[in-house]
Amino acid sequence: MSTDTEVLSIAEAADVLGVKQSTVYAYISRGLLKRHRLPRDRRSWLSRSEVEGFGQRKGTRTLLHDDEPAVSADTSQVARLDGDTLLYRERDAVELARTASYEEVAELLWEQPDVAPARDLEPELVSAIHRLQDTMPAGSLPLDRLKVTATLLGARDSFRYDLSVPSVLSAARTMAPAFVESLPQPGAVCERGRPIAERLWGRLTAEPATPERLAVLSAALVLLADHGLGPSTRAVREAAAKAADPYSAVLAGMSVASGLLLGGGSSLAVQAWLGDIASPASVSRVLEQRLLRGDRLSGFGQPRYRSADPRAAELLRLLAEAPADPERLAIVEAAIDLVRRRRDLEPNVEFALGALCFVHGMAEGAGEAVFVIARTAGWIAHSLETYTVQ
Repeated sequence: MSTDTEVLSIAEAADVLGVKQSTVYAYISRGLLKRHRLPRDRRSWLSRSEVEGFGQRKGTRTLLHDDEPAVSADTSQVARLDGDTLLYRERDAVELARTASYEEVAELLWEQPDVAPARDLEPELVSAIHRLQDTMPAGSLPLDRLKVTATLLGARDSFRYDLSVPSVLSAARTMAPAFVESLPQPGAVCERGRPIAERLWGRLTAEPATPERLAVLSAALVLLADHGLGPSTRAVREAAAKAADPYSAVLAGMSVASGLLLGGGSSLAVQAWLGDIASPASVSRVLEQRLLRGDRLSGFGQPRYRSADPRAAELLRLLAEAPADPERLAIVEAAIDLVRRRRDLEPNVEFALGALCFVHGMAEGAGEAVFVIARTAGWIAHSLETYTVQ
């Protein structure tokens, strides 16, 4: 491929074949077309003669079927809904939450199920994270702390622009442990090398960890690891499609995840309005006041499910089984019951996450930190999927 006249961009190839650009990416992912790189050019190019020959073969435009999703900006093989069942790589996410750790699920999403998860960070990196966090204002929200750490990780990684699978995975395996190290330590210290859920608990609350409490947090990390092509994941894929490094792609997801207009509301908002309720008897009055002020009632309804959000149902079940302040649990149950009766809405996973934070006295914004640490696994999986079809 010696001259530009012999190659086509993805858009030009789509025009030649009479298909969408996403379909061209799908042909590439299936090995039907071969992408090429030019010197000092990171974009994907295709051979004109190969594209034209492919287009002349019978059936080119019918190779993809409605039940065979292509790998593109609009579809993904990472996670999907089958009715009301959330599947990660065709595995039931709720069942995985009961049987697997967050690290194991991350490797599954990255299509590395036989890899033993690496959990340790280099001491020099840990020190750098702590020095950076010491410069942050004392009242910084957890998500702000994660953002600056993501920037630090990218700045320190000389291979950040190597988008090969091994390099991206190497970067990915540092992110969750580094994000945990970014948070203050109000609770008991857990030694490094332990599962993420165990190390994260003491960063979120001063309440002691118990097996039941850790089970709730571990399940939350698993159930929030991916949810298909939501707003934050689309932002990640768009960044990856422009060959952004994995840290920048994750930062794009963080930025959208921090938005106040996400459909189901945020766990931060749920934690706040639950915190306004002093007792189960005052649930109705507090919600009435919120509605009178025109405030949103965050945490209810999830249009992607025909009935209840299965992630919320699982987390609320585990939350009720773990040692906790009985009055706070009663407030959560009373709020669910009232909204269910008056609005015919079921709690979504953001409500369950906000309830977890409320019941266990977690720091403000703790739910956002849990969400971002969890979703990083999915964001990396989507980045890898996007990188491989460029």
